[in-house]
Amino acid sequence: MSATKIPEWILHCLDQYGNCACGRTITKKFGKEKLLEVLETAGYPCELEILADQKDKNQYPKEGTYIVTLKNRQTIFASE
Repeated sequence: MSATKIPEWILHCLDQYGNCACGRTITKKFGKEKLLEVLETAGYPCELEILADQKDKNQYPKEGTYIVTLKNRQTIFASE
């Protein structure tokens, strides 16, 4: 996977569900801002939420859950 190529399974999840648990490895490889930038360039403007224990102050918590959610998700569902 190159540093600018989002795996197809992430795009598929975003298309189908409007969100995707993309994981720590991918988020860390891209970097938080770059991941969101690449997704937006691909037509998927997203927000990233990292759910983790408040005690873990790392930028990329090992036990965290990394979720990208489409910003325009409500707009998509309203138009269906």
